[in-house]
Amino acid sequence: MLDLAFALLSAAALIGAGLAVNFARGPTVKRSPAAIALTHAGVGVTGLILLFVVVRHGLPSIGNGTADFAAIATGFFGVALLFGLLILLAAWRRRRPSGLLVATHASLAVAGIVMLLTRVTLG
Repeated sequence: MLDLAFALLSAAALIGAGLAVNFARGPTVKRSPAAIALTHAGVGVTGLILLFVVVRHGLPSIGNGTADFAAIATGFFGVALLFGLLILLAAWRRRRPSGLLVATHASLAVAGIVMLLTRVTLG
């Protein structure tokens, strides 16, 4: 189950990377279709819920110091979700979200992916 959560969150990260590249091209570029952003959100939330369930039920203990990395990744993804909702609010108001908001959302998600990748690889 941890591997499935990792796969879903990695897919969301790849979709998000595409959205971030389009955002970084500037305000004059045509916005990404809403379906892509909603797919990113849906896959990410599904992965986060699955990761939360896996962490809640407990993971096997390992002796290499990465036992809590999945729980830490869940926290990073949870805060990234909150920033993602702020991005959604800006889009709903037909405003371009600030670059700082998008960068913070992406940075938290990347930190979560790195923590989860470490746990999956070494655990």
